[in-house]
Amino acid sequence: MPFRKILPLLIAAAPAALATPALAQTAAPAGPAAGITTQLPRGAAPTHYAINVTPDAPNLTFTGTVTIDVTVSTAMPALVLNAADLTFGDVMLTPVKGKGVKGTAKVDATAQTVSFDFGKPVQPGSYKLAIQYAGIINTQANGLFALDYTDNDGAAKRALFTQFEAPDARRFVPSFDEPSYKATFDLSATVPTGQLAVSNMPVQASKDIGGGKTQVTFGTSPKMASYLLFFGLGELERATRMAGKTEVGVITGKGNVGKADLALEASAAILPYYNDYFGVPFPLPKLDNVAGPGQSQFFSAMENWGAIFTFERSLLVDPRFTTEAQRRRIYETDAHEIAHQWFGDLVTMAWWDDLWLNEGFASWMATKVTDKLKPEWEMLLTRVDGREAAMSLDSLTTTHPVVQHITTVDQVNQAFDAITYQKGEAVITMLEGYAGEDTWRDGIRAYMKAGSVANMGHGRAASPSWGIRQHWRNAY
Repeated sequence: MPFRKILPLLIAAAPAALATPALAQTAAPAGPAAGITTQLPRGAAPTHYAINVTPDAPNLTFTGTVTIDVTVSTAMPALVLNAADLTFGDVMLTPVKGKGVKGTAKVDATAQTVSFDFGKPVQPGSYKLAIQYAGIINTQANGLFALDYTDNDGAAKRALFTQFEAPDARRFVPSFDEPSYKATFDLSATVPTGQLAVSNMPVQASKDIGGGKTQVTFGTSPKMASYLLFFGLGELERATRMAGKTEVGVITGKGNVGKADLALEASAAILPYYNDYFGVPFPLPKLDNVAGPGQSQFFSAMENWGAIFTFERSLLVDPRFTTEAQRRRIYETDAHEIAHQWFGDLVTMAWWDDLWLNEGFASWMATKVTDKLKPEWEMLLTRVDGREAAMSLDSLTTTHPVVQHITTVDQVNQAFDAITYQKGEAVITMLEGYAGEDTWRDGIRAYMKAGSVANMGHGRAASPSWGIRQHWRNAY
């Protein structure tokens, strides 16, 4: 087939790799559609989680309860969820109409699952699954983890944060911890009075319950993948600015918000640009960037919806140490994570095979917006460096295709590499160059608008991938 005929098909196929929340939830049977990888039994899926956690930071443990609204579409011998490093207490399954049944929990540590048995098969219907459990607070960025640091007065402090991508929400709550199982989340936490708690949504209620404890309840999240849930806690403070109708904020350790001016300025400028480019306004009432003390050799930031987590070294400016190159990197990192708020959060991978498109697109979008808003930095030159770096890796026998087949979530961490990011960005740059800047943007807008519909029917006419293909194919 002539190259000119092949390339439009590649352009049309790329965004089809991302599944919308609505399509993932309307699949029958409940859960991922046929052909989408899952490590959980098909036939049951969540629609809502109500989580309540009580962290014990000094002892690096926490307790929790969760009530999950579960839809069962075919008889299941047991309900199987993801869980890692969790222990279980009482379990109760209650149909919408009927009496609750107590269950027993059986953990498979190797598979990172827990099976809830209720003495007989669970029949099709709608249920509430209530679980008591306990877990550990890690000292590495997996699940709920602690960061110890010294504040500006020389005092030792400990803050808590979460990191769930790819397979670690299961360390915080028993859950259907795969990207195609999307649901809404209610999160509340019992925390030390005076500490700041943060999540994807703003605080909805705060109640002093005595004993130096406060019950904090956050607003209900949009429908999203479990790996995008976030919780943070500590002696923190927040600086804010309005970007249109959205409150953008930066959260740091006390005394450090003055170092967040660049990140705050970047968020306030980038968010309106993306609102226009994607054609769908940012759907949450606030967008925080949470600064974790220190740095990590494994990652810089994570795109939790409405509550981006970024290590301080990649977010804050200290005039004594921060170079001009680091300032530019801060801006670009912020742009990358905010791009994910649409491409990755609003519209999400059905499975980890398409990580390249998620990360490659965010890198491409970050370069574009930084070039538009900071033209004096000549950011498009970085695409040349990225392309050459990816081609150097491609010349090795150890290279791999940009689309990697992921069989288990354990393989995902190996997929976060320069080919995923830099070659992914280079491929998307080529596609935009062929389609044309305006045509490419119009296709993305069509895809985002289709993906933001809460209840979408089946069939290709209702599919966002079909809509974007029509926009792009009409250009040829």
